[in-house]
Amino acid sequence: MSYLVLARKYRPRRFGEVTGQETVTRTLQGAIGEGRVAHAYLLCGPRGTGKTTTARLFAKALNCERGPIQDPCCECERCLAADAGNEADIIEIDAASHTGVDHVRELREQAGYAPMRARHKVYIIDEVHMLSRPAFNALLKTLEEPPPHVKFLFATTEPHKLPDTILSRCQVLQLAALSEADIESRLDEVFRLEGIQAEAGVSAAIARRARGGMRDALSLADQLLAQVGDAPKVADTARLAAGVDREGAQRLIEALVAGDRAALLTELAGTTAAETELLESLFESLRAALLLAHCGAQNPLVEVPDAQRESLAGLARQLGAERLELMLEELLACRDELRLLPSQARVSLELCLLRLARPETTLPLGELTRRLAALEERLGGAPSIPASSRAPDTPAAAPPPTGPSPAGAPAPRAPAPPPEPELEPDPGAAPAARRRPRPAYAGALRSSKGEAWKRFLQELGERAASLAELLGRHGRLLELGEGRALVRCEHLRQADRPLIQDPRNLKLCAQVLSDLLGEPVEVQLEDGADLRSGNEDAFTREVRDLFGGQIQE
Repeated sequence: MSYLVLARKYRPRRFGEVTGQETVTRTLQGAIGEGRVAHAYLLCGPRGTGKTTTARLFAKALNCERGPIQDPCCECERCLAADAGNEADIIEIDAASHTGVDHVRELREQAGYAPMRARHKVYIIDEVHMLSRPAFNALLKTLEEPPPHVKFLFATTEPHKLPDTILSRCQVLQLAALSEADIESRLDEVFRLEGIQAEAGVSAAIARRARGGMRDALSLADQLLAQVGDAPKVADTARLAAGVDREGAQRLIEALVAGDRAALLTELAGTTAAETELLESLFESLRAALLLAHCGAQNPLVEVPDAQRESLAGLARQLGAERLELMLEELLACRDELRLLPSQARVSLELCLLRLARPETTLPLGELTRRLAALEERLGGAPSIPASSRAPDTPAAAPPPTGPSPAGAPAPRAPAPPPEPELEPDPGAAPAARRRPRPAYAGALRSSKGEAWKRFLQELGERAASLAELLGRHGRLLELGEGRALVRCEHLRQADRPLIQDPRNLKLCAQVLSDLLGEPVEVQLEDGADLRSGNEDAFTREVRDLFGGQIQE
Protein backbone atom coordinates (compact mmCIF):
# COMPACT_ATOMS: atom_id res chain seq x y z
CA MET A 1 0.00 0.00 0.00
CA SER A 2 1.37 3.45 -0.92
CA TYR A 3 2.28 5.85 1.86
CA LEU A 4 -0.30 8.55 2.66
CA VAL A 5 1.30 11.83 3.71
CA LEU A 6 0.35 13.25 7.09
CA ALA A 7 -1.41 16.28 5.61
CA ARG A 8 -3.90 13.98 3.84
CA LYS A 9 -4.07 11.28 6.50
CA TYR A 10 -5.03 13.74 9.23
CA ARG A 11 -7.26 16.03 7.19
CA PRO A 12 -10.23 17.04 9.42
CA ARG A 13 -13.45 15.08 8.89
CA ARG A 14 -15.61 17.22 11.20
CA PHE A 15 -15.77 20.92 11.95
CA GLY A 16 -14.49 20.31 15.48
CA GLU A 17 -11.22 18.95 14.09
CA VAL A 18 -10.37 22.13 12.17
CA THR A 19 -7.48 23.86 13.95
CA GLY A 20 -7.54 27.56 14.74
CA GLN A 21 -10.53 28.63 12.60
CA GLU A 22 -13.32 28.64 15.16
CA THR A 23 -14.90 31.87 13.89
CA VAL A 24 -15.32 30.54 10.35
CA THR A 25 -16.56 27.10 11.39
CA ARG A 26 -19.07 28.59 13.84
CA THR A 27 -20.37 30.90 11.10
CA LEU A 28 -20.96 28.00 8.70
CA GLN A 29 -22.50 25.79 11.36
CA GLY A 30 -24.76 28.65 12.44
CA ALA A 31 -25.92 29.18 8.86
CA ILE A 32 -26.97 25.53 8.68
CA GLY A 33 -28.61 25.55 12.12
CA GLU A 34 -30.62 28.72 11.40
CA GLY A 35 -31.54 27.72 7.85
CA ARG A 36 -29.70 30.72 6.38
CA VAL A 37 -27.32 29.02 3.98
CA ALA A 38 -26.23 31.45 1.27
CA HIS A 39 -25.79 30.43 -2.34
CA ALA A 40 -22.10 31.47 -2.52
CA TYR A 41 -19.23 31.68 -0.03
CA LEU A 42 -15.67 32.93 -0.52
CA LEU A 43 -13.05 31.45 1.81
CA CYS A 44 -9.83 33.45 1.74
CA GLY A 45 -6.62 33.31 3.73
CA PRO A 46 -2.95 32.23 3.63
CA ARG A 47 -1.92 28.92 2.16
CA GLY A 48 -2.38 25.79 4.25
CA THR A 49 -4.87 27.28 6.69
CA GLY A 50 -7.85 25.05 5.77
CA LYS A 51 -9.80 26.83 3.04
CA THR A 52 -10.46 23.82 0.81
CA THR A 53 -10.87 21.51 3.80
CA THR A 54 -13.51 23.80 5.31
CA ALA A 55 -15.34 23.99 1.98
CA ARG A 56 -15.41 20.17 1.75
CA LEU A 57 -16.74 19.88 5.30
CA PHE A 58 -19.47 22.41 4.58
CA ALA A 59 -20.47 20.53 1.41
CA LYS A 60 -20.53 17.27 3.34
CA ALA A 61 -22.70 18.79 6.10
CA LEU A 62 -25.18 20.12 3.52
CA ASN A 63 -25.52 16.72 1.83
CA CYS A 64 -25.39 14.45 4.91
CA GLU A 65 -28.38 12.08 4.92
CA ARG A 66 -29.18 13.21 8.46
CA GLY A 67 -29.05 16.87 7.52
CA PRO A 68 -28.44 19.47 6.55
CA ILE A 69 -26.63 19.10 9.87
CA GLN A 70 -24.20 21.31 11.76
CA ASP A 71 -21.63 18.51 11.98
CA PRO A 72 -21.63 15.68 9.41
CA CYS A 73 -22.17 12.19 10.78
CA CYS A 74 -19.29 10.68 8.73
CA GLU A 75 -21.22 7.37 8.63
CA CYS A 76 -23.89 7.71 5.96
CA GLU A 77 -23.33 6.97 2.27
CA ARG A 78 -23.07 10.64 1.32
CA CYS A 79 -20.46 11.40 4.01
CA LEU A 80 -18.39 8.32 3.15
CA ALA A 81 -18.48 9.19 -0.54
CA ALA A 82 -17.41 12.76 0.22
CA ASP A 83 -14.51 11.55 2.40
CA ALA A 84 -13.36 9.20 -0.35
CA GLY A 85 -13.64 11.91 -2.99
CA ASN A 86 -16.23 9.91 -4.93
CA GLU A 87 -19.29 12.13 -4.45
CA ALA A 88 -20.53 13.00 -7.92
CA ASP A 89 -22.49 16.04 -6.69
CA ILE A 90 -19.47 17.74 -5.08
CA ILE A 91 -17.51 19.10 -8.02
CA GLU A 92 -14.03 20.44 -7.29
CA ILE A 93 -12.47 22.67 -9.94
CA ASP A 94 -8.92 24.01 -10.02
CA ALA A 95 -9.28 27.49 -11.47
CA ALA A 96 -5.57 27.61 -12.28
CA SER A 97 -6.10 25.02 -15.03
CA HIS A 98 -9.66 26.07 -15.97
CA THR A 99 -9.22 29.79 -16.52
CA GLY A 100 -11.09 30.24 -19.78
CA VAL A 101 -14.62 31.39 -20.43
CA ASP A 102 -15.47 28.07 -22.12
CA HIS A 103 -14.95 26.17 -18.86
CA VAL A 104 -17.30 28.53 -17.04
CA ARG A 105 -19.94 28.21 -19.75
CA GLU A 106 -19.78 24.44 -19.40
CA LEU A 107 -20.13 24.77 -15.62
CA ARG A 108 -23.12 27.07 -16.08
CA GLU A 109 -24.87 24.55 -18.34
CA GLN A 110 -24.27 21.65 -15.94
CA ALA A 111 -25.51 23.65 -12.97
CA GLY A 112 -29.03 23.58 -14.37
CA TYR A 113 -29.31 19.80 -13.94
CA ALA A 114 -30.56 18.34 -10.66
CA PRO A 115 -28.11 16.50 -8.35
CA MET A 116 -27.63 12.81 -9.08
CA ARG A 117 -27.83 11.47 -5.52
CA ALA A 118 -27.21 14.27 -3.01
CA ARG A 119 -29.39 17.09 -1.76
CA HIS A 120 -27.24 19.86 -3.27
CA LYS A 121 -24.87 20.17 -6.18
CA VAL A 122 -21.85 21.93 -4.68
CA TYR A 123 -19.12 23.55 -6.79
CA ILE A 124 -15.80 24.07 -4.96
CA ILE A 125 -13.56 26.33 -7.08
CA ASP A 126 -10.02 26.54 -5.72
CA GLU A 127 -7.72 29.52 -6.45
CA VAL A 128 -10.69 31.30 -7.99
CA HIS A 129 -8.66 34.48 -8.56
CA MET A 130 -6.98 32.69 -11.50
CA LEU A 131 -10.13 32.90 -13.62
CA SER A 132 -9.92 35.30 -16.55
CA ARG A 133 -12.04 38.44 -16.74
CA PRO A 134 -14.36 36.98 -19.42
CA ALA A 135 -14.77 33.87 -17.27
CA PHE A 136 -15.83 35.99 -14.29
CA ASN A 137 -18.31 37.86 -16.47
CA ALA A 138 -19.78 34.59 -17.71
CA LEU A 139 -20.21 33.45 -14.09
CA LEU A 140 -21.98 36.57 -12.83
CA LYS A 141 -25.61 35.78 -13.66
CA THR A 142 -25.46 32.18 -12.48
CA LEU A 143 -23.65 33.23 -9.32
CA GLU A 144 -26.27 35.83 -8.44
CA GLU A 145 -29.34 33.68 -9.17
CA PRO A 146 -28.28 30.02 -9.17
CA PRO A 147 -30.78 27.15 -9.19
CA PRO A 148 -31.98 26.35 -5.63
CA HIS A 149 -30.04 23.08 -5.54
CA VAL A 150 -26.65 24.69 -6.40
CA LYS A 151 -24.12 26.12 -3.95
CA PHE A 152 -20.80 27.78 -4.84
CA LEU A 153 -17.80 27.62 -2.51
CA PHE A 154 -14.76 29.61 -3.64
CA ALA A 155 -11.26 29.51 -2.13
CA THR A 156 -8.40 31.92 -2.78
CA THR A 157 -5.18 33.25 -1.28
CA GLU A 158 -5.54 36.58 -3.14
CA PRO A 159 -9.07 37.97 -2.73
CA HIS A 160 -7.95 41.44 -3.90
CA LYS A 161 -7.66 40.03 -7.43
CA LEU A 162 -11.36 39.20 -7.61
CA PRO A 163 -13.69 41.72 -9.29
CA ASP A 164 -15.99 43.62 -6.95
CA THR A 165 -18.96 42.22 -8.87
CA ILE A 166 -17.96 38.73 -7.69
CA LEU A 167 -17.17 39.75 -4.11
CA SER A 168 -20.52 41.49 -3.72
CA ARG A 169 -22.35 38.26 -4.63
CA CYS A 170 -20.56 36.12 -2.02
CA GLN A 171 -20.37 35.90 1.74
CA VAL A 172 -16.67 36.44 2.45
CA LEU A 173 -15.07 34.42 5.27
CA GLN A 174 -11.48 35.23 6.24
CA LEU A 175 -9.31 32.40 7.56
CA ALA A 176 -6.37 33.54 9.69
CA ALA A 177 -2.84 32.22 9.85
CA LEU A 178 -2.60 29.70 12.67
CA SER A 179 -0.73 30.55 15.84
CA GLU A 180 2.41 28.62 16.69
CA ALA A 181 0.71 27.27 19.80
CA ASP A 182 -2.16 25.77 17.75
CA ILE A 183 0.23 24.19 15.24
CA GLU A 184 2.42 22.80 18.02
CA SER A 185 -0.57 21.26 19.78
CA ARG A 186 -1.80 19.60 16.57
CA LEU A 187 1.67 18.26 15.75
CA ASP A 188 1.98 16.75 19.24
CA GLU A 189 -1.35 15.00 18.67
CA VAL A 190 -0.27 13.68 15.25
CA PHE A 191 3.05 12.42 16.66
CA ARG A 192 1.17 10.62 19.44
CA LEU A 193 -1.21 8.94 16.98
CA GLU A 194 1.72 7.93 14.76
CA GLY A 195 3.78 6.58 17.65
CA ILE A 196 6.60 9.09 17.07
CA GLN A 197 8.96 9.59 20.04
CA ALA A 198 9.82 13.24 19.34
CA GLU A 199 12.09 15.18 21.67
CA ALA A 200 10.46 18.05 23.55
CA GLY A 201 10.64 21.17 21.42
CA VAL A 202 10.50 19.47 18.00
CA SER A 203 6.89 20.45 17.43
CA ALA A 204 7.63 24.04 18.45
CA ALA A 205 10.63 24.21 16.07
CA ILE A 206 8.51 22.96 13.17
CA ALA A 207 5.67 25.34 14.07
CA ARG A 208 8.04 28.31 13.88
CA ARG A 209 9.05 27.35 10.34
CA ALA A 210 5.48 26.69 9.16
CA ARG A 211 4.54 30.41 9.16
CA GLY A 212 0.94 29.86 10.19
CA GLY A 213 0.13 26.99 7.79
CA MET A 214 -0.91 23.59 9.12
CA ARG A 215 -0.28 21.89 5.78
CA ASP A 216 3.26 23.28 5.72
CA ALA A 217 3.82 22.07 9.27
CA LEU A 218 2.68 18.52 8.48
CA SER A 219 4.75 18.49 5.29
CA LEU A 220 7.83 19.55 7.25
CA ALA A 221 7.11 16.84 9.81
CA ASP A 222 6.95 14.28 6.99
CA GLN A 223 10.26 15.55 5.65
CA LEU A 224 11.91 15.37 9.08
CA LEU A 225 10.68 11.83 9.78
CA ALA A 226 11.94 10.67 6.37
CA GLN A 227 15.41 11.98 7.27
CA VAL A 228 15.88 10.91 10.90
CA GLY A 229 13.25 8.24 11.60
CA ASP A 230 10.75 7.98 14.45
CA ALA A 231 12.82 9.73 17.15
CA PRO A 232 13.54 13.26 15.89
CA LYS A 233 15.45 15.73 18.03
CA VAL A 234 15.39 19.52 18.05
CA ALA A 235 18.84 19.67 16.47
CA ASP A 236 17.53 17.63 13.52
CA THR A 237 15.11 20.40 12.52
CA ALA A 238 18.10 22.36 11.18
CA ARG A 239 18.16 19.84 8.29
CA LEU A 240 14.81 21.01 7.02
CA ALA A 241 15.25 22.70 3.65
CA ALA A 242 12.23 25.00 3.84
CA GLY A 243 11.82 28.04 5.98
CA VAL A 244 14.09 29.94 8.33
CA ASP A 245 14.13 29.28 12.05
CA ARG A 246 13.82 32.15 14.51
CA GLU A 247 17.40 31.70 15.72
CA GLY A 248 18.72 32.15 12.17
CA ALA A 249 16.74 35.36 11.72
CA GLN A 250 18.00 36.55 15.11
CA ARG A 251 21.63 36.02 14.07
CA LEU A 252 21.07 38.01 10.89
CA ILE A 253 19.51 40.88 12.84
CA GLU A 254 22.37 40.88 15.36
CA ALA A 255 24.87 41.18 12.50
CA LEU A 256 22.79 44.02 11.00
CA VAL A 257 22.65 45.97 14.25
CA ALA A 258 26.37 45.45 14.91
CA GLY A 259 27.25 46.53 11.37
CA ASP A 260 29.29 43.33 10.97
CA ARG A 261 29.13 42.79 7.22
CA ALA A 262 31.41 39.75 7.26
CA ALA A 263 29.19 37.94 9.78
CA LEU A 264 26.13 39.00 7.81
CA LEU A 265 27.40 37.56 4.51
CA THR A 266 28.65 34.41 6.26
CA GLU A 267 25.26 33.80 7.84
CA LEU A 268 23.54 34.34 4.49
CA ALA A 269 25.88 31.92 2.74
CA GLY A 270 25.22 29.25 5.37
CA THR A 271 21.47 29.03 4.78
CA THR A 272 19.71 27.11 2.03
CA ALA A 273 16.38 28.91 2.45
CA ALA A 274 14.96 30.89 -0.44
CA GLU A 275 15.57 34.62 -0.49
CA THR A 276 11.86 35.35 -0.08
CA GLU A 277 11.77 33.16 3.05
CA LEU A 278 14.79 34.96 4.51
CA LEU A 279 13.21 38.32 3.77
CA GLU A 280 9.90 37.34 5.35
CA SER A 281 11.68 36.10 8.50
CA LEU A 282 13.53 39.38 8.89
CA PHE A 283 10.39 41.37 8.15
CA GLU A 284 8.33 39.51 10.77
CA SER A 285 10.99 39.93 13.47
CA LEU A 286 11.50 43.64 12.82
CA ARG A 287 7.75 44.23 12.59
CA ALA A 288 7.27 42.51 15.95
CA ALA A 289 10.00 44.73 17.43
CA LEU A 290 8.25 47.81 15.99
CA LEU A 291 4.94 46.80 17.58
CA LEU A 292 6.66 46.36 20.94
CA ALA A 293 8.40 49.73 20.53
CA HIS A 294 5.08 51.51 19.99
CA CYS A 295 2.73 49.46 22.17
CA GLY A 296 4.89 48.16 25.03
CA ALA A 297 6.78 44.96 25.75
CA GLN A 298 3.72 43.00 26.92
CA ASN A 299 1.42 43.90 24.04
CA PRO A 300 -0.71 40.89 22.96
CA LEU A 301 -0.41 41.83 19.26
CA VAL A 302 2.93 39.99 19.27
CA GLU A 303 2.47 36.25 19.85
CA VAL A 304 5.93 34.91 20.68
CA PRO A 305 7.45 32.97 23.59
CA ASP A 306 8.61 34.99 26.58
CA ALA A 307 12.32 34.60 25.78
CA GLN A 308 11.78 35.82 22.23
CA ARG A 309 9.60 38.68 23.46
CA GLU A 310 12.39 39.91 25.74
CA SER A 311 14.89 39.74 22.88
CA LEU A 312 12.58 41.71 20.57
CA ALA A 313 11.88 44.27 23.28
CA GLY A 314 15.62 44.79 23.68
CA LEU A 315 15.96 45.25 19.93
CA ALA A 316 13.13 47.81 20.00
CA ARG A 317 14.87 49.78 22.78
CA GLN A 318 18.22 49.63 20.98
CA LEU A 319 17.04 50.75 17.53
CA GLY A 320 13.99 52.85 18.31
CA ALA A 321 10.69 52.93 16.46
CA GLU A 322 11.74 55.41 13.79
CA ARG A 323 14.79 53.45 12.67
CA LEU A 324 12.78 50.21 12.67
CA GLU A 325 10.26 51.87 10.36
CA LEU A 326 13.02 52.86 7.94
CA MET A 327 14.45 49.33 7.97
CA LEU A 328 11.03 47.85 7.22
CA GLU A 329 10.62 50.26 4.30
CA GLU A 330 13.93 49.02 2.87
CA LEU A 331 12.80 45.40 3.20
CA LEU A 332 9.52 46.19 1.43
CA ALA A 333 11.45 47.77 -1.44
CA CYS A 334 13.70 44.71 -1.60
CA ARG A 335 10.64 42.46 -1.84
CA ASP A 336 9.56 44.38 -4.94
CA GLU A 337 13.05 43.92 -6.42
CA LEU A 338 12.90 40.17 -5.82
CA ARG A 339 9.70 39.98 -7.84
CA LEU A 340 11.15 42.05 -10.68
CA LEU A 341 14.57 40.33 -10.79
CA PRO A 342 14.09 36.73 -9.63
CA SER A 343 17.33 35.60 -11.28
CA GLN A 344 19.29 38.12 -9.16
CA ALA A 345 17.38 37.52 -5.93
CA ARG A 346 20.42 36.67 -3.81
CA VAL A 347 22.34 39.75 -4.98
CA SER A 348 19.33 42.01 -4.31
CA LEU A 349 18.95 40.62 -0.80
CA GLU A 350 22.66 40.92 -0.04
CA LEU A 351 22.78 44.54 -1.19
CA CYS A 352 19.69 45.40 0.83
CA LEU A 353 21.11 43.88 4.02
CA LEU A 354 24.52 45.50 3.47
CA ARG A 355 22.76 48.88 3.19
CA LEU A 356 20.92 48.20 6.44
CA ALA A 357 24.20 47.23 8.12
CA ARG A 358 25.40 50.83 7.63
CA PRO A 359 23.87 52.77 10.53
CA GLU A 360 23.84 56.03 8.60
CA THR A 361 21.48 54.49 6.02
CA THR A 362 18.62 54.19 8.48
CA LEU A 363 19.34 57.00 10.92
CA PRO A 364 16.26 59.21 11.38
CA LEU A 365 16.54 62.73 9.98
CA GLY A 366 16.14 64.21 13.45
CA GLU A 367 19.18 62.27 14.69
CA LEU A 368 21.23 63.43 11.69
CA THR A 369 20.21 67.02 12.44
CA ARG A 370 21.29 66.74 16.07
CA ARG A 371 24.64 65.24 15.05
CA LEU A 372 25.21 68.05 12.55
CA ALA A 373 24.43 70.68 15.18
CA ALA A 374 26.81 69.05 17.67
CA LEU A 375 29.57 68.93 15.04
CA GLU A 376 29.14 72.60 14.18
CA GLU A 377 29.27 73.57 17.84
CA ARG A 378 32.50 71.60 18.35
CA LEU A 379 34.00 73.37 15.32
CA GLY A 380 33.20 76.71 16.94
CA GLY A 381 30.36 77.83 14.70
CA ALA A 382 26.78 78.56 15.52
CA PRO A 383 24.30 75.81 14.68
CA SER A 384 22.65 76.34 11.30
CA ILE A 385 19.40 74.66 12.32
CA PRO A 386 16.25 76.50 13.36
CA ALA A 387 15.36 76.69 17.02
CA SER A 388 12.50 74.22 16.60
CA SER A 389 15.02 71.51 15.58
CA ARG A 390 17.02 71.74 18.81
CA ALA A 391 16.76 69.50 21.83
CA PRO A 392 13.53 69.90 23.83
CA ASP A 393 15.33 71.40 26.84
CA THR A 394 16.98 74.15 24.77
CA PRO A 395 15.00 77.40 25.08
CA ALA A 396 13.71 78.82 21.82
CA ALA A 397 15.42 82.05 20.88
CA ALA A 398 15.74 84.34 17.92
CA PRO A 399 18.79 83.83 15.67
CA PRO A 400 21.92 85.33 17.28
CA PRO A 401 22.71 88.91 16.24
CA THR A 402 26.34 88.07 15.50
CA GLY A 403 28.30 85.10 14.25
CA PRO A 404 28.47 83.24 10.96
CA SER A 405 25.54 83.77 8.71
CA PRO A 406 24.08 81.06 6.39
CA ALA A 407 26.11 80.19 3.32
CA GLY A 408 25.99 82.85 0.67
CA ALA A 409 24.10 85.32 2.91
CA PRO A 410 25.26 88.77 4.14
CA ALA A 411 25.97 89.07 7.84
CA PRO A 412 22.90 90.21 9.84
CA ARG A 413 22.86 93.73 11.21
CA ALA A 414 24.00 94.23 14.80
CA PRO A 415 22.66 94.41 17.37
CA ALA A 416 19.79 92.44 15.82
CA PRO A 417 17.44 95.34 14.98
CA PRO A 418 13.83 94.63 14.00
CA PRO A 419 13.34 93.21 10.52
CA GLU A 420 13.97 95.68 7.75
CA PRO A 421 10.86 97.38 6.33
CA GLU A 422 11.21 95.74 2.94
CA LEU A 423 11.19 92.32 4.62
CA GLU A 424 7.92 92.86 6.48
CA PRO A 425 5.01 90.67 5.32
CA ASP A 426 2.70 92.33 2.85
CA PRO A 427 -0.29 93.69 4.85
CA GLY A 428 -2.58 92.90 1.92
CA ALA A 429 -1.54 89.26 1.69
CA ALA A 430 -3.82 86.49 2.90
CA PRO A 431 -3.35 85.93 6.65
CA ALA A 432 -1.27 82.86 7.52
CA ALA A 433 -2.40 80.23 10.02
CA ARG A 434 0.30 81.44 12.45
CA ARG A 435 1.54 85.02 12.34
CA ARG A 436 5.08 85.62 13.46
CA PRO A 437 7.82 88.11 12.50
CA ARG A 438 9.79 87.26 9.42
CA PRO A 439 13.01 85.44 10.48
CA ALA A 440 16.23 87.41 10.11
CA TYR A 441 17.62 84.71 7.81
CA ALA A 442 14.64 84.76 5.42
CA GLY A 443 16.57 86.89 2.93
CA ALA A 444 19.43 84.38 2.94
CA LEU A 445 17.02 81.57 2.20
CA ARG A 446 15.58 83.54 -0.70
CA SER A 447 19.04 84.01 -2.17
CA SER A 448 20.17 80.38 -1.81
CA LYS A 449 17.91 77.50 -2.83
CA GLY A 450 20.41 75.05 -1.36
CA GLU A 451 20.27 76.70 2.06
CA ALA A 452 16.48 77.00 1.84
CA TRP A 453 16.17 73.29 0.98
CA LYS A 454 18.46 72.26 3.85
CA ARG A 455 16.58 74.31 6.43
CA PHE A 456 13.23 73.16 5.04
CA LEU A 457 14.18 69.46 5.47
CA GLN A 458 15.47 70.10 8.99
CA GLU A 459 12.26 71.80 10.06
CA LEU A 460 10.03 69.24 8.30
CA GLY A 461 11.95 66.40 9.97
CA GLU A 462 10.75 67.61 13.36
CA ARG A 463 7.11 67.41 12.26
CA ALA A 464 7.00 64.53 9.76
CA ALA A 465 10.21 62.49 9.74
CA SER A 466 9.08 59.98 7.11
CA LEU A 467 8.07 62.71 4.65
CA ALA A 468 11.33 64.60 5.24
CA GLU A 469 13.32 61.41 4.69
CA LEU A 470 11.50 60.76 1.41
CA LEU A 471 12.01 64.30 0.12
CA GLY A 472 15.64 64.30 1.24
CA ARG A 473 16.31 61.16 -0.79
CA HIS A 474 14.29 61.79 -3.92
CA GLY A 475 13.44 65.51 -4.03
CA ARG A 476 15.15 68.75 -5.04
CA LEU A 477 14.01 72.35 -4.93
CA LEU A 478 13.68 73.54 -8.53
CA GLU A 479 12.01 76.89 -8.02
CA LEU A 480 11.55 79.31 -5.14
CA GLY A 481 9.66 82.39 -6.22
CA GLU A 482 7.22 84.86 -4.78
CA GLY A 483 4.54 82.82 -3.06
CA ARG A 484 5.46 79.55 -4.82
CA ALA A 485 7.98 76.72 -4.50
CA LEU A 486 8.38 73.75 -6.86
CA VAL A 487 9.88 70.46 -5.60
CA ARG A 488 10.52 67.64 -8.06
CA CYS A 489 10.85 64.02 -6.89
CA GLU A 490 12.70 61.45 -9.00
CA HIS A 491 12.89 57.64 -8.86
CA LEU A 492 9.96 57.26 -6.47
CA ARG A 493 8.74 53.82 -5.53
CA GLN A 494 5.08 53.04 -6.04
CA ALA A 495 4.53 52.98 -2.27
CA ASP A 496 6.02 56.52 -1.97
CA ARG A 497 3.76 58.27 -4.46
CA PRO A 498 0.69 58.54 -2.18
CA LEU A 499 2.85 60.51 0.29
CA ILE A 500 3.57 63.34 -2.14
CA GLN A 501 0.00 63.28 -3.49
CA ASP A 502 -1.64 63.59 -0.07
CA PRO A 503 -3.13 67.11 0.30
CA ARG A 504 -2.29 67.06 4.01
CA ASN A 505 1.41 66.65 3.23
CA LEU A 506 1.26 69.49 0.70
CA LYS A 507 -0.34 71.69 3.34
CA LEU A 508 2.32 70.74 5.90
CA CYS A 509 5.16 71.51 3.46
CA ALA A 510 3.60 74.88 2.66
CA GLN A 511 3.25 75.69 6.34
CA VAL A 512 6.88 74.78 7.10
CA LEU A 513 8.28 76.84 4.22
CA SER A 514 5.97 79.76 4.99
CA ASP A 515 7.20 79.77 8.59
CA LEU A 516 10.82 79.79 7.43
CA LEU A 517 10.30 82.64 4.96
CA GLY A 518 7.83 84.63 7.06
CA GLU A 519 5.25 84.86 4.27
CA PRO A 520 2.67 82.54 2.67
CA VAL A 521 4.22 80.12 0.19
CA GLU A 522 2.42 77.47 -1.86
CA VAL A 523 4.43 74.26 -2.34
CA GLN A 524 3.97 71.99 -5.36
CA LEU A 525 5.35 68.41 -5.12
CA GLU A 526 5.96 67.07 -8.62
CA ASP A 527 6.58 63.43 -9.63
CA GLY A 528 9.33 63.22 -12.24
CA ALA A 529 7.84 60.01 -13.64
CA ASP A 530 4.73 61.93 -14.73
CA LEU A 531 6.88 64.30 -16.78
CA ARG A 532 8.75 61.48 -18.46
CA SER A 533 5.47 59.82 -19.36
CA GLY A 534 4.44 62.86 -21.40
CA ASN A 535 2.73 65.10 -18.84
CA GLU A 536 3.76 68.78 -19.04
CA ASP A 537 4.57 71.06 -16.17
CA ALA A 538 3.80 74.78 -16.28
CA PHE A 539 7.32 75.78 -17.41
CA THR A 540 7.31 73.23 -20.25
CA ARG A 541 3.94 74.46 -21.50
CA GLU A 542 5.15 78.07 -21.40
CA VAL A 543 8.25 77.26 -23.50
CA ARG A 544 6.19 75.20 -25.94
CA ASP A 545 3.67 77.99 -26.44
CA LEU A 546 6.38 80.65 -26.77
CA PHE A 547 8.24 78.87 -29.56
CA GLY A 548 5.28 77.08 -31.12
CA GLY A 549 6.87 73.67 -30.59
CA GLN A 550 5.60 70.26 -29.54
CA ILE A 551 6.69 67.76 -26.88
CA GLN A 552 8.45 64.63 -28.11
CA GLU A 553 8.66 61.44 -26.05
